[in-house]
Amino acid sequence: MFIRFKRITATVAIMTGFVVTASAQQDFTFSSPDGQSTSLSSMRGSVVVLLFSGVQDPQRREGLKAIEALAERYQGKEVKVCWVSVNSTTELTNDQLKAFGATAASILMLRDANQAAFKRFSGKQAQLPTIVVLDRQSNIFGQPRGGFNPNSDFINDLASMIDTLLQRK
Repeated sequence: MFIRFKRITATVAIMTGFVVTASAQQDFTFSSPDGQSTSLSSMRGSVVVLLFSGVQDPQRREGLKAIEALAERYQGKEVKVCWVSVNSTTELTNDQLKAFGATAASILMLRDANQAAFKRFSGKQAQLPTIVVLDRQSNIFGQPRGGFNPNSDFINDLASMIDTLLQRK
């Protein structure tokens, strides 16, 4: 019985180590409404907040307002806040994406048209919106958050995570 437990523990440890290594090495590239490419590797060194959303998300406007407040709170610090559309350019044109983010100058508006990053970071039950916090090495910090409750202390919960990561060097 004890030997079996050790084997199971060792297997879990190996699997866990593999997952952490894979997430640190996998890079994703997003496009901006201007056609520029931005990769997660280009944001290394900063804490990154990704809010995945799309035109089909009824909470997209509330989510954008919430992370805009978060971006303003960390302006001038090593924090990048991104609203990431999971829609293709036929579902949401670049002009529409640009217009949607026009009032949120402190947020990077990006597109994950093939949903590769969304699928990787959203966990087992992908839902919109999904919020992910990445440390300075682009590793997921904490659990991805699916859904958005406007009555929760959403901003302060995320701020606590960001503050923890900013204190690490």
